[in-house]
Amino acid sequence: MVTGARELPLVAVVGRPNVGKSTLFNRLLGKRVAVVHDEAGTTRDRIYGQVSWQGRGFRLVDTGGLVPGEKAGMGARILEQARPALAEADLLLMVVDSRDGLMPLDREVGEFLRQTGKPVLLAMNKADGPRQEWQQGEFHSLGFSHSCSISALHGLGIGELLESVLELVPAAAGFREETGTAIAIVGRPNVGKSTLFNQLTRTKRAMVHDEPGTTRDAIDIPLTWEGESYTLIDTAGLFRKAPHHSPLDRFSLARTREAIRRSEVVLLLLDGGEDPGRVDSSFIRLALEEGKGVVIGVNKWDVAGGAGTADYRKKLEKKLPYAGFVPVVFFSALRRHAFGPLMEACAYVAAQRRREIQTGILNRVLSRARERTPPPRKGSRRLKIYYAVQVKTAPPVFRLFVNNPALMTSNYRAYLTNSFRRAFGFEGVPLRLALSRRNPKKQG
Repeated sequence: MVTGARELPLVAVVGRPNVGKSTLFNRLLGKRVAVVHDEAGTTRDRIYGQVSWQGRGFRLVDTGGLVPGEKAGMGARILEQARPALAEADLLLMVVDSRDGLMPLDREVGEFLRQTGKPVLLAMNKADGPRQEWQQGEFHSLGFSHSCSISALHGLGIGELLESVLELVPAAAGFREETGTAIAIVGRPNVGKSTLFNQLTRTKRAMVHDEPGTTRDAIDIPLTWEGESYTLIDTAGLFRKAPHHSPLDRFSLARTREAIRRSEVVLLLLDGGEDPGRVDSSFIRLALEEGKGVVIGVNKWDVAGGAGTADYRKKLEKKLPYAGFVPVVFFSALRRHAFGPLMEACAYVAAQRRREIQTGILNRVLSRARERTPPPRKGSRRLKIYYAVQVKTAPPVFRLFVNNPALMTSNYRAYLTNSFRRAFGFEGVPLRLALSRRNPKKQG
């Protein structure tokens, strides 16, 4: 079941391709959420956000460039994606390009919006010079009674635009932040990220298409599952050969990395019919470096055939570093199979990431680890570990007080980390050990 701040009115940003819709969307949100690029058709999915202005709030949705007359291809799919946003919107914010002047496609979009029966606010964008202001008169022939001159890029006229929006939408309670565990769904192209996103939320907010790289933006949507709140973030696929990426692809990949940074759990999707590879390993490494929890979801398992789950797990441990302590769930996004275990694994890893260990229990485990394998020696000097304390959660950080941090070896650090995992779990969670020099005479 999907939930959200539906009490807030919804404003849909619409218009033909490349008029600055995503730039305006980002400007109104005060952060870069939608991908902005000169290439027409950059925005393909519906992207949602929330805006607060003068004590009032509204939801905002960015849509792909509309080409109402196109009956097939990507343009038709973008239009199909936009229709639900238009249907649920309280106000349509139509963006036009003041530099280009009134184009035939603007007329088509205007007529298309008029047929919805929804109120329309015309935003004449790129109005950052006298020539553009002079050209704006022709836009009044579209027949919309409400209009504003703006420059989304430079922030001109945005205050007046927001005031007009609030005049045209129903009053609602103030802005309310969404809460819940943030899960970034990542993986190579065509492993089923958008299918999982749509099936979990029972919507079609993420576009599904055979063309690799269909998803360009990181798309957020709130979800309630078994009474718990989540925010799902669908992301662009990461390709193998980075030098062959277009500037737009590289920007999309940067957005994927940003989505990982603002998540709590990274759900890495694999295609059960393919071997995991270097790109998948890079996802896990980046997530752990950022301190995020990780769950591996093996999709399309119903049609994978061949090896069983035990054999596939061995393959994961061989080809993916760190996969030994990451939960693995085999499921089918298309058939909605094993969604329960998948969400349970994500919730479990999120809880493990926030877990706090009592100092007494932690030091008993540390003491047993030292007895089994004494700390390393360098020359005549041996590492002494006096005690440990957890100083942080999300991710867990344990500070070890030692005689000389330089005596700690990478092997012994890994041994202690594994000892803590055996004792406390922390599946799918990076553990960090921080060392502090301590004079034994100053203890207690």
